[in-house]
Amino acid sequence: MALIGGTSESRSLAHVLSHEGIPWIATVTTEGGRRLYRDLPGQVVVTRFSPPSLAQFLQEHGIRVLVDASHPFAQEISQLAMQVTAQLGIPYLRYERPPVALDPWVQVAPDWQAVLTDGVLAGRRVLLTVGVKALPLFGPWQDRCQLWARVLPESVPQAVQAGIPAERVIGMRLPLSFEQELRLWQSLDPQVVISKESGEAGGLAVKQAVAKNLGIPLWVIRRPPLRYPWCSQDLTAVVQECKRRLAGAHAQTNQNGSSAGRSASRS
Repeated sequence: MALIGGTSESRSLAHVLSHEGIPWIATVTTEGGRRLYRDLPGQVVVTRFSPPSLAQFLQEHGIRVLVDASHPFAQEISQLAMQVTAQLGIPYLRYERPPVALDPWVQVAPDWQAVLTDGVLAGRRVLLTVGVKALPLFGPWQDRCQLWARVLPESVPQAVQAGIPAERVIGMRLPLSFEQELRLWQSLDPQVVISKESGEAGGLAVKQAVAKNLGIPLWVIRRPPLRYPWCSQDLTAVVQECKRRLAGAHAQTNQNGSSAGRSASRS
């Protein structure tokens, strides 16, 4: 089976699958993502898929079930995986990261455009903890506010290319403790912090606690709404469904093989 990974959820699922003796192959987009699985027996491939390359990958590896455990904001790969698996008749399962409960004072934005406004950004010191892919959206605001961006260490060059001055890019690897997050915010003294609804693994609970402690407005971008054919936030349920789908695919393969054998014997 294939696992679209690069997240802590995909690591947990790979660990359980290995314990259950279920072979898996995980795909990630960076060499840093490969490190998540370094002590596990599965295969890890670093790649970025297009529709043809994903279809080729699934067919060449004889994939019978695909589990999408990608980041909640990686909607492009999720949409691509749903499209290609539907075309090939391969079951698609979504392992969704559970959300973090937000306090009533947190400012929730339905999309990026809701924070790209004068009311949120203009004239303010802004800390962006939104991931490197979203940084180009804030480029046009460089002359109208002071932007800082915290990204993964390997994403620092990409953040600079997106227009954030190098001296305002902070490379740090999650998770951060409350104390680490607190020290960073105190040193930068932001007037507003913008994050994503990325769950516990994305440090949202810690950010919320620090924002409350310091009295700093926190804006959280809602996850993009996607309609999955199957989705669960429960690891046990995902593993059980993997087993069920794999058993069904195995039975179908055997049936097709038996039918082909009977047809050959008649000819």
